[in-house]
Amino acid sequence: MANTLGFAQVVSNAMELENAIANAVPGTTIELTDGIWNDTFINISNNGTANQPIKIGAQNPGSVWMTGNSRVKISGSYLTLSGLVFKNPENLVNNGVTIEPIFELNKCDHCKVINNKIDHYNGTETQKTMKFKWVYIIDGKHNEIAYNSFVGKYGIGSIINDNRILSEADYLKIHHNYFADRTPINGINDDNDQDAIRIGVSSTSLSDSFSEVYENYFYNYFGEIEVISNKSGHNKYYHNTFRDYGGCLTLRHGNNCEVYGNFFFAENNFFTGGVRVIGEGHKVYNNYIEGTNYRKPSGSGSNLTGGINVMNGVLNSPLNEYFQVKNTQIINNTLVNCDYALRIGTKKGGNDQEPVNLVVANNIVYNASIESYEVTTAPSGNSISEGNITNLAENELIDDGNFHRLTSESSPVDAGIGRYSFLEYDIVKGLSNTHFDAGAEEYGSSGSHLPYTAADVGVSVGFGATNQNTLSLKSNPSKNKNIKIYSAPLDPKRLNISSMTTPIKTIEIFTLEGKKVQKIEEVNKQTTTIDITNLHQGIYAIKLKNIGTVKFVVD
Repeated sequence: MANTLGFAQVVSNAMELENAIANAVPGTTIELTDGIWNDTFINISNNGTANQPIKIGAQNPGSVWMTGNSRVKISGSYLTLSGLVFKNPENLVNNGVTIEPIFELNKCDHCKVINNKIDHYNGTETQKTMKFKWVYIIDGKHNEIAYNSFVGKYGIGSIINDNRILSEADYLKIHHNYFADRTPINGINDDNDQDAIRIGVSSTSLSDSFSEVYENYFYNYFGEIEVISNKSGHNKYYHNTFRDYGGCLTLRHGNNCEVYGNFFFAENNFFTGGVRVIGEGHKVYNNYIEGTNYRKPSGSGSNLTGGINVMNGVLNSPLNEYFQVKNTQIINNTLVNCDYALRIGTKKGGNDQEPVNLVVANNIVYNASIESYEVTTAPSGNSISEGNITNLAENELIDDGNFHRLTSESSPVDAGIGRYSFLEYDIVKGLSNTHFDAGAEEYGSSGSHLPYTAADVGVSVGFGATNQNTLSLKSNPSKNKNIKIYSAPLDPKRLNISSMTTPIKTIEIFTLEGKKVQKIEEVNKQTTTIDITNLHQGIYAIKLKNIGTVKFVVD
């Protein structure tokens, strides 16, 4: 955790920590010594800068235990909290209705909660109905919650709650976290407020958040129907893995969201689904959904579940009810061993407003046990249903140990109909071909993004993950197939560059504003490696003279 001066201020007790925070300036790093920090309140309202953030965390991540009544309150800007383990709670502060959050971000901008672990840090049995949000974001912009492990949540309250008390866009990023082992206080969905992530509230749900939830792993998670609850606009949920869970990813309120590239393995648990859709302008594409079961624990059926469930709306719906689905696209999803796979126009109470201008195209369904494509209420307007393959023959999808995949003889190969500009990559992050397939995966795309498993926890996702704060490549080879870039193995601050045609002569790296930040001449190789340690977070363009240009991102 060295700061820009090459050293950190080490503190060993609460008073030293409080004094260090009071005197913190941009570039300050404060490290807590190993051991048990009981009843410790970290309260910081300082301001760092983009190039010199203020950092507070464990001297050795995982060796600092925050116990008893310990919590963190963050205000200010460019602040990072990391390396802490919260466990063995006792005497948590509460007002009889709510318990103070573990992490509270209030009026924060560009702050990070990264590489921490919250382990069964719950109230007592008598406090289980008090709202206890583990990470509570009241307001602020461009904050980040990443590479944390959230394990063993019990009781009412979201794990991460972006409250959005203002209607301004907040650009929150939640990524590479591990959510595991939540148990409901009664039966699943008997009580509200037991989701993993909630972005927004109904009162501001028609405003845009522009937040992103990606590359997270949800395992053994049971609380309510909404594992993720979207309640704002223009958010993206992508490349997450859900395994052995109850509920759905729910677009509950808000418009113009995208859900793509996610893996859902419901393992036939009761009351499970993939994506539930309410509202306008959504895109749900390239998702893989397996083993959903629409039944409640009682054995009766539910209209809230299903592989992909597009619900009816309420006429003149108030903000906290069900808005009519309009101008929404359900494209190129793969549904395997689901009971109800695609459900259109499901009802809850008086919901009688059918979807309007709904496009359902190029989805494939394999081995649905009840209904592959159920239309309860027919969509109206310029609605389209085309290219869906709902009667795949046996062995058209083969389980390779990761998920069910196409073979060269599968009927969905080259069967896609229409053109959708957002289908640039498939679920495994491989390129989509000109003649594209139906379903979530493009056969032969050579993508390498697979669903997360237990082996990835602490390595790729969650507390202790080795690749946090490193290079995140989002190159666009579909724009220039002559260039391939990827992070060097075991050294993510070095970039491998390959030319697919001729030897590389000169390499130049530019910011999006056109400022040249790096140049390497006389390479004379088709493959080379360069050091990008000095690059700050942001989007860059890499130009190979006489070959072309691609973009990449440093997170």
